[in-house]
Amino acid sequence: MADAVQMYKYSCLMCTNPYTEPRLLLCGHTFCCRCLSSYINEEYVTADDRLYFPCPVCETPTYNDDVNADVSTWATCLPKNDLLVSPTAQMSGVQFCDPCLRGKESNPAEVTCTECEEKLCIQCRIHHERSKLSATHQLNSISGNIGLLASVYEMCHQHVGNTFDFYCVDHSAMCCNTCVLVSHRQCNNVKPMKDVIKKSTATPSPVESELKEVTEEIKKMIEEDDLGIDALNAKEKEVLTVMTDRIDKAKDKLDNMKKTFQSDVADIFRLRREQLMTRRKCVHSFHINVENSHQLISDSEHQLSDRHRFVIREHTKNQILGHYRRMHQNTKKEANRFDITLKLDETIDKIMKMPNIGTVEITSSHSPVSQNANGRITSMIGSLLSTPSATNFGDSTSTSDLAGSLQHLTVQTTSITTAVDVWTGSVSCVHTVNASTLRGVCRPWLTGGIFTDNNELLITDYTNNRLLLFDDKYSYQRECKVDGNPIDIARGRTPDEIFVTVYQNSILRCTLRNGQLSEISRISGPPDTWGIAVHGDNILAGTYNSVKVMSVNGKVTKSIKKAGCGTYLAVSTYNSTVYQKDNNDVVCRRLDSDAVVYRYRDPGLRGPVGIGLDRDHNVYVCGYFSRNVYLISPDGSRGRVLLPKLSGITNPYGIVVHPTKQEFVVTSRQESTALEVYRFSDDNM
Repeated sequence: MADAVQMYKYSCLMCTNPYTEPRLLLCGHTFCCRCLSSYINEEYVTADDRLYFPCPVCETPTYNDDVNADVSTWATCLPKNDLLVSPTAQMSGVQFCDPCLRGKESNPAEVTCTECEEKLCIQCRIHHERSKLSATHQLNSISGNIGLLASVYEMCHQHVGNTFDFYCVDHSAMCCNTCVLVSHRQCNNVKPMKDVIKKSTATPSPVESELKEVTEEIKKMIEEDDLGIDALNAKEKEVLTVMTDRIDKAKDKLDNMKKTFQSDVADIFRLRREQLMTRRKCVHSFHINVENSHQLISDSEHQLSDRHRFVIREHTKNQILGHYRRMHQNTKKEANRFDITLKLDETIDKIMKMPNIGTVEITSSHSPVSQNANGRITSMIGSLLSTPSATNFGDSTSTSDLAGSLQHLTVQTTSITTAVDVWTGSVSCVHTVNASTLRGVCRPWLTGGIFTDNNELLITDYTNNRLLLFDDKYSYQRECKVDGNPIDIARGRTPDEIFVTVYQNSILRCTLRNGQLSEISRISGPPDTWGIAVHGDNILAGTYNSVKVMSVNGKVTKSIKKAGCGTYLAVSTYNSTVYQKDNNDVVCRRLDSDAVVYRYRDPGLRGPVGIGLDRDHNVYVCGYFSRNVYLISPDGSRGRVLLPKLSGITNPYGIVVHPTKQEFVVTSRQESTALEVYRFSDDNM
């Protein structure tokens, strides 16, 4: 088993080859430095000089701390993931004892301590084993464990420089000191990592066995995909062979018909030529006779007597008359003009007008084996992640005893559940918020919103000049007052940064920490700004007649024309596209070229207002006048009425789609029901 581990070569997720200089992203995915550099450069070029790049696998943003660093160095600035370095690369140099190196000595190491993460020589190993503090540490032979000696990256992704020292059992999340004090302040089951590790190692971990099962199921999916590719290749050859055979036969038939046609045409024209030549010969003979007669009479005028001239003239007249009668008799029925008309068969005309010679129709489906494997994988991963590493603690450490307050940065924790196909699954209202419970001077008009990293809902109340904060169960928590009428809200680059559009040409740049809203600056926005979205370092503002792309200081760098009053926006960082309304159409555009990817139009969707994207890039749109909610596929090729009628809302106005859960929030415009939460479910489950 140990030999198998030693020989395994970890592969890059981009090039699928063994890693070369593996670099670790904040999300935990690892890529070759060269692959990552190429990818970052492409993202940078197509994304208006933004200062981050999304993970090629999960799209989690990774920011570069040095804003002045050249793009070509971003990948090299990321931490190395030496765990994935090939065994050959790790054996390429002599391994020296770490304690000896600190003492200015260079002695070859023979073991490594998994607890201290240090390599030890023979002498230091003896001291290590005799020390009371390290006597129980596990020591592994370097020669027998090449490939497993690299240290694990234990730094907090959210708070640079902090290590994971705590574990929140409630959220199954590793935490640093700052995470505990800020993001898990209200959690009642936070334990030191060493205690969690001690508890979790007391019982066998199911991770390895379950991941092995996942690997086997994935192999089944790959085998099915390979079979699918082979079947496609075979079918392609079959289709081409059948069509080629039909075309060849058609060509042979046409060639034969061509030969027959050529032969028939040759016979027809030959006969007409022969007829015309016979006629011409007869006429030509009469012409010679007339010329001879004319010359004879002319010559006889000066050489013959009157009698002889008289006789010749009479003979000539009778001769010409007889010749003419004969010629006329032979030619009067022989035409000398032919109108030639080619009459093509209708089939030929149809062939000439045919746009193609055939089409291929494809019906798609998932194989039972692949469906089974995918279901088992989803179930196993869901089970694996829903079972925390530490669950059976009799006591807990409450963060309420920890003093101090640091900058609010959140740790996003999500659970994986079996995904529902939104195109076949049902959707139902699972929660309703009555407008009366939100108080306010006027009945709330909830126009836009976002989900925070803590799965809290932050939503704008236009009529009451405030933002409303709901917890992850959609219970109302508090209000945050705003100077003006807030219309829409978007998340910024950092977890606590938000942008809020305010009626009359203002965009507020704020932070939201511990439920407290703080205004950083006020940006002068384009006139009639309604919807807002943030893409990298750019702000997108939806106005009555255009979508403006602007920098964070308010400078407009691009304007995309549109029609139909104010518009809400949704942006996909994955493929750099923006989704907007254009009258009653929903338009998807590329941000780098403004090219229209698709334009979706449906007579049943009238007055589109709110717009949102789910994790699979399906588009959700509220029809204010059609009083429904539409679902549009990522490529715009299909759509469906997701909600023909809402539970308690007459005219849906805004929609906020949860980034990880299969649920969404629909808001109203000053109705008794302020908002409704809808969730997908599988009818077959």
